[in-house]
Amino acid sequence: MTILAEIDDLYERAVTDPASLNDQAFADWTEGVASGFEIDRSAAKYVRRCLNAGRKLAAFWESHGSSPDDPETWQGRVDFSLGVRAWRPQLDLAMLVLESDPDEESYARAVELFRLVHHEPFLDGMSYDEWHGQRHK
Repeated sequence: MTILAEIDDLYERAVTDPASLNDQAFADWTEGVASGFEIDRSAAKYVRRCLNAGRKLAAFWESHGSSPDDPETWQGRVDFSLGVRAWRPQLDLAMLVLESDPDEESYARAVELFRLVHHEPFLDGMSYDEWHGQRHK
């Protein structure tokens, strides 16, 4: 599992089962991420921001409750409650991952996050192979 997938899991849990995320659960998540991934200072900053977004998401959905008008997907629930403020630190982290250890999965996640944050395609829709080829000229 990647660090970006861990953050997705945190966000999903925050909007679908917010009562399960108490202070201890957030501490356990943080410890798991810290021990499972090599995170430098730059990445740690974005992970902290994502953790804070997860806390805000859980607080919102804990107080909001559930209604038939709520978005059906966890991503829709994130957009409904925090929108870009939740996705931006994850995009920043995805960009760091692409710089340090690029792969197709990280590139695809960056493409998706870029569209959520900026409402336009990443690098004008360039594929991973095109992007990777340009980087290694």
